[in-house]
Amino acid sequence: MRITIADWDPRPEARAAQAAALAAHAAAEQSDMILLPEMPLCPWLAASPERDAALWEQSVRDHESGLDDLGALAGTALAGSRPVLDPAGQPLNRAFLWQDARIAAEPHEKAALPEEEGYWESRWYDAGRQQAVPLDWNGVRIGFAICTELWDWDHACRLSRAGADVLLVPRATPDLGSDVWIAGARALAARTGCYVLSSNFAYPGAAGFDFEGLSVAADPDGGLLAVTSKERPYATVSISVSAARQAKAAYPRYILDKMKEKKGAP
Repeated sequence: MRITIADWDPRPEARAAQAAALAAHAAAEQSDMILLPEMPLCPWLAASPERDAALWEQSVRDHESGLDDLGALAGTALAGSRPVLDPAGQPLNRAFLWQDARIAAEPHEKAALPEEEGYWESRWYDAGRQQAVPLDWNGVRIGFAICTELWDWDHACRLSRAGADVLLVPRATPDLGSDVWIAGARALAARTGCYVLSSNFAYPGAAGFDFEGLSVAADPDGGLLAVTSKERPYATVSISVSAARQAKAAYPRYILDKMKEKKGAP
């Protein structure tokens, strides 16, 4: 399987040109899936400390229609997260897998919600239910972690022990002047024995709050497969199911997982 990571500008005026460029890349690289960033079809809502219910509802609609348009153009499956309102009207940030003109699966909801400058997420939506069992897609077992949850190793390790081959991490992270998110993805891969792929926004936000890009892919031993840049905003990597499954029994995973089992940890 081949999966594309992508730097992405969610502003409407940028969408058409980059969607065409991303689709061309996916076709040239024979990609099976494109991983998009966190809530990719609207500018970052949680930059404002004041929740706007009408804006959230509009974003829900924009994602419902926009994913169909982007998926039809790209000709691949799409993954990421999107804003939703559940049947009770509860706002959530929910992971998705889009395929064949529909949302094929929504196995995970973001539970780790920051509340700080630029990231007033807990004011915009509620903590949801994290994925417990990997999603089996075309023979590959997929787990999700949304942005901050890249650092939630308990969640990722539960998915790894349940058989995940790949962890998909859509995110919306700022330019910190460092490669901490690249390092985090590599460390998570080495700990879990999963491929870790993360796509991010890349655009200038409000009041100088810029999103960094630096989408990243790491192999099950923490090796760096790809990092995007301004010159190369997309990258496609191959996933080996056998490599991910063999990694689970290798150092350091088998030691740490045995410790968890002895302690009776979830």
